[in-house]
Order: sequence, then structure tokens, then C-alpha cells
Amino acid sequence: MIRLIELFAGIGSQTQALTNIGVDHETVAISEIDKYAIQSYELLHGTTLNLGDILEIEPKDAPDCDFITYSFPCQDLSVAGYQKGAEEGSGTRSSLLWECKKLIEEKKPKYLLMENVKNLVGKTHKENFLKWLDYLESLGYSNYWKVLNAVDYGAPQSRERCFCVSILNPKKDFEFPKPQERIIKLKDVLDEKDDIPENMFMNKPYVPRENVVESPNGLIHLGNIEMAGNESIKRVYSMDGVCPTITTMTGGHRQPKILTDDGKVRKLTPRECWRVMGFSAEDFSKVEGKLSNTQLYKQAGNTICVSCLEAIFRELFSGQY
Repeated sequence: MIRLIELFAGIGSQTQALTNIGVDHETVAISEIDKYAIQSYELLHGTTLNLGDILEIEPKDAPDCDFITYSFPCQDLSVAGYQKGAEEGSGTRSSLLWECKKLIEEKKPKYLLMENVKNLVGKTHKENFLKWLDYLESLGYSNYWKVLNAVDYGAPQSRERCFCVSILNPKKDFEFPKPQERIIKLKDVLDEKDDIPENMFMNKPYVPRENVVESPNGLIHLGNIEMAGNESIKRVYSMDGVCPTITTMTGGHRQPKILTDDGKVRKLTPRECWRVMGFSAEDFSKVEGKLSNTQLYKQAGNTICVSCLEAIFRELFSGQY
């Protein structure tokens, strides 16, 4: 059995992925401070020991484990964020990465998994990332990292993220799973027409421009949508493509917008955003009505694409490393 500790756990995408593919595991502890994320985590996965704020964790009090995941905050790394970096001792949110050291050193789990934005390995921040890898190597870990796009692993979403698998004294090198054939479309995870609340639809009539742009990543951008009164909506997408990256800023009028078969423009619902992230409709039913739409949108944008994790875990836990 794999004993897992999820640091920066959010709603528990790692636990969800392990459960979905049938890996024998127990989540022995999490670290999470957002009360709404904790609420969703427990609704999805049951009550779990929460070690609380990573700044205050006493490693000796944490249970032993075989696997630690740490999707640390991206605010200071993301292109859309603050760009303050993640240098050790800097006090930024992203520098909480270095707080993982004490637990890793104490528990020395066989496996580690890190996930963060693609810009972690961009020109501005890569040097700091390499310092982190050097630190792990000093403990005996071999590191394997790669930028993966969720659209290549069974998700109807273009979402590039950097993953790093670290294995203590591996028997062989880890190889990331190969990209899968892109079959699933955004329309495959949309709610039934009659289930869409009226407040998801845009208020005014419009006429779509014929300005279709299809990109290699599967996004089909229909151009701006002209509204009555010389207004327009930017970046409206086709149901026959995939969704743009769901972000924590999703909410209000910032949700991705699609053109429906009957010629209407609407926002994606919270359930659709969760399904785009790889959670099932059954998973979402456990939290539906118990949290605000604002929190449900935020949690979708703040989690890790479950189908991407499933592909990584299938390789990691069947490969005899």
C-alpha cells in the first residue's frame, strides 16, 4: 500500500487520481489551510488528518509515508501573477516550496511529485528550480521533469504544467507517459441543455463573426462575438474544440465562454469546469450546493488535472522503480 501525504492538498486531485486507477493507497495526512478547500476535500474523500499550515508542521508529528506530493503556490511564478519568484527565504507564497524540505528530510519517502505552472522552468525562475533539484539529489533522489499538456492525456483542456517526479535510489530511470490520441472534446463533458441555469447565458443578443481560428492545441477560437449596442465578447470557443486553461480567476464573467448549437453564448458551469479538470459528475455531486459557485470555480482552477495525474501514476506505480 502507498501511504500518501498531500501538501498544499486543495481538493485532493492526487488522491482522486490514485483512487480512479485503483492504486492501493492511503492518504495518511494532508496540509491545507483554506477552509473551503478543506470542506470540499472532506466531502470528496472523507475526514483526513490535516497537518495544517506548512510553516508550522512539526515533521516528527507527521505519519510515515511512501509518497509526498507538493503542488506549491504558483502566484509568484505564473505569467499572470506577481513574478516575485520562489527563492528560499524570500517570504513569497511560492517560496513555501522550501518548507517541504523538513518533511522530506524527516520521512525520506520513496516517491515525490511536484506540479506547478510552466513558467517554473522559464528563463526567470529555472535557476531556482534547478537549485531545488540539486537539493533533492543531495538526499539521494533522482529527478525527472517535463512540461505536459492536459489535452494530451485525456482532458478537453489546453493546460500546460510542469511535473517533476523524484524517486529515491531508483532501479531504473522514470519515463513520462507518451501523449495520447486527442479524442475527447469539450462537448463531451458539457451539461445537458435543460440543466443550464439561465444566469450562465449572456444577456444580450449577438451575431457571431466568421473568424474561426483553430490552434494546434485543440482550441477553436470563434473570434469576438458582436453584441447589441456595439459591445462584444472576446474569446468565445467552440464545443468541438477544447477548453482554455481553467484558472483561479474563473468566476464572475471570466469563465470560458462557448457558442452553443442553438446559437447562444454562455459561460461554463462550475460542474463543467470540474469535469474539464477530470472530476466526474458524481464527484461534483458531493460538493454541489454545499459551497458557493465562486469557491467551486476557484477550486477547479486551483487543482491539478486528474487525467494527467492518472497517466503519470499508472507509469510510476506499475514500473517497478
